[in-house]
Amino acid sequence: MTSTSHLIPAHGGELVQLIASPERSAELKAHSREWLSWDLTARQVCDLELLLSGGFSPLRGFMKRADYERVCHNMHLTSGVLWPMPITLDVTEEFAKKLQPGSSKIALRDAEGVMLARSSRG
Repeated sequence: MTSTSHLIPAHGGELVQLIASPERSAELKAHSREWLSWDLTARQVCDLELLLSGGFSPLRGFMKRADYERVCHNMHLTSGVLWPMPITLDVTEEFAKKLQPGSSKIALRDAEGVMLARSSRG
């Protein structure tokens, strides 16, 4: 085991890494056939990469409404952590109407249709 005590702490105090294990990834891909799909734009893929790798720590996914509004008005997350810009999954109004708050799972796909992640509408 290597020591990381010489590294600066992650923003917000915790490095959040969201990359699933190979077993969990296979499970998610199998279930994704039942979910709505969203083809990510190039910018959204970049945001997703930063979320998954911990580059946007302490975020644990695209922002939900409360964090979005707090960041837009006060430049802080609801947790109180300084955050200067919203990180959101912007979709079309037509797609948004298909979602059920709190229960919709979305397969996030790249331009070739490969599922990169799953998002839950909360």
